[in-house]
Amino acid sequence: MVTIKDVAARAGVAPMTVSRVLNQPDAVAEPTRSRVRAAIDELHYVPNRLGQGLLRRRTMMLALVVNDITNPFAIQQVRGVTTAAREQGFTVVFAHSDGNPDEEIRELRALIERRVDGIILAPVRSTPDAVDFVQATRTPIVVMDYRMPDNEVDTVRCDTGSAASELTRSLVDLGHRRITMLSGPQDIVTASDRAAGYEAEMARAGLPAHVSWGKYEVASGFDMATAALSDADRPTALVTAGNYIALGAARAARRLGLRIPEDVSIVTFDSSLDDAAIEPFFTGAVQPIARMAETATRLLFDRVLDDYDGPPRDRVFDVEFTHHLSAGAAPTTSL
Repeated sequence: MVTIKDVAARAGVAPMTVSRVLNQPDAVAEPTRSRVRAAIDELHYVPNRLGQGLLRRRTMMLALVVNDITNPFAIQQVRGVTTAAREQGFTVVFAHSDGNPDEEIRELRALIERRVDGIILAPVRSTPDAVDFVQATRTPIVVMDYRMPDNEVDTVRCDTGSAASELTRSLVDLGHRRITMLSGPQDIVTASDRAAGYEAEMARAGLPAHVSWGKYEVASGFDMATAALSDADRPTALVTAGNYIALGAARAARRLGLRIPEDVSIVTFDSSLDDAAIEPFFTGAVQPIARMAETATRLLFDRVLDDYDGPPRDRVFDVEFTHHLSAGAAPTTSL
């Protein structure tokens, strides 16, 4: 196996210089850096990151735990976290809780046993259990996407309650008066925040609010929309709390013979790969997921690298409102 001494001999420098090129390149003159990197390439040298990590009392690994790896939201989270981790020379390992709080704890335990240096968590619930479990081991952690009202933890999120109000207002401005909200589980803070934003806007408009609680899943969106759109006084528009709920709602509308947006408009949060296969379809509030993930990783590095030990930080990003084919003016005739 090629060693750092072999690289140093090939480049005509001391082993310490090779180490500096690998870890503090700005401290080495460019001609020397180029010579050392050429030797590394010629010898196919691979640094022993485990050994380096042990010297620093770190494994040089972060963990990202997501709720649903099949959701495009999670894919963008992976992209953002790995981008930021590479800047610090860290590797990212991934775990998938499959929407199961018990599985989430099992995954977190396994990652902590492997001594990851920190964890970015997109949790199943906004209840305190998972964060409490990690913090009890003194492992740094940052939470993405949720407010965590019962934890003292760094968070990165959007104000999706206000975004839900704006989505609802856009439908009211289009003339809709019968608007129903299809939300996620009532005990998840994003679902309750988005429902509250919808209800607040309906109250401002002097309109009755109707919220259905379900899951952030296509099947749940289909079932909730089927029930709502089968009513004799069915809504002319749906506000959905997530992209998969919107997909299920659209399938339900088509199954019932309703046209989108001529008979029913649908607005939602974020987008879906299925939705964008040909062109963007859903009008919605899109969160800057990759940027949020990069920010979460950098907040975590502050803790991992001992650059910050202050109180929890809450980074709130703005959403982008996109207007596509799923929303239109309210029908002019009674449904």
